[in-house]
Amino acid sequence: MDLRADALKRRTALATLLAALALPLAGAGSAAQAQAAGTATLSPGAEPPLASVPSITLGRRAYTSYCARCHGLNLVVSSSAFFDLRTFPKGDRERFMRSVLKGTRAMPAWEGTIKPEELESIWLYIGSVNGW
Repeated sequence: MDLRADALKRRTALATLLAALALPLAGAGSAAQAQAAGTATLSPGAEPPLASVPSITLGRRAYTSYCARCHGLNLVVSSSAFFDLRTFPKGDRERFMRSVLKGTRAMPAWEGTIKPEELESIWLYIGSVNGW
């Protein structure tokens, strides 16, 4: 395995662990409220459920894991070398999906690494930050 792929897997595993630790614990409201907000309520010692439904919360976590390194926290990019996702048009969902999966210019292809529900959730998260 080449060093870049190994480093990416380690960063992804660390980001996933950190995102799981950010889940609210039991007592933060009813399970129905947590479900509606896109979060899960956990009892002490329980493992977080596997995310299979796209949500803004999952999108924020996936964005932080995969995208924030280049596109910045909360879409605030620190360099003109990277695409500013705050300017991404609402009606260009297919271009977004294709760019993430297949890559474009300096953007690497994430197909096979990112799960479909994570990709859809990232789109939802970008829309929520951009107000669409």
